[in-house]
Amino acid sequence: MKKIILFGLVCTMGVSTANAGWFGDLFKKEAEPQTLAEACNTDEITSICPEIALGQKTLTECLSENIKSLSKKCSKYVKKSIKENKELVLGTAESATDAVDGQVADAKSAVAEKKAAAADAKTSLKNKKAEIKANAKAAGKELKNAAAAVKNDAVETGKSFKEIAK
Repeated sequence: MKKIILFGLVCTMGVSTANAGWFGDLFKKEAEPQTLAEACNTDEITSICPEIALGQKTLTECLSENIKSLSKKCSKYVKKSIKENKELVLGTAESATDAVDGQVADAKSAVAEKKAAAADAKTSLKNKKAEIKANAKAAGKELKNAAAAVKNDAVETGKSFKEIAK
């Protein structure tokens, strides 16, 4: 009895290892293709996208438009590439938006500084104008007083000549 059980175990193990060779390939995971050439057959691409040779479309446009006509392996690779490119474009767009936002903030800050400088210049000019006006008014009074003094001196001098002439 022991011999029969042992024989059965040996046979089962033998069949199991033999089956591993037959069925093992079914459970192996194939490596993902790293390039379009690894994923898609050249004949497949040229038959589905003949307009590429004429330069009417890009390969990416054509393959994405005809994704249902591609082999499973090729279509999986194209979908993955489209997703990666979309993420790259979105990331680039975000970076560009951030950069533009920064430039807009810098421009707003520069405009605010220029407005403040213009307001300061306007105030300074207004103060200078008031100072010049006050100085001109004071100079005008001094001239008027000087003219009055000269007139008085002239009158006095004239009186003195009259007296001398008499």
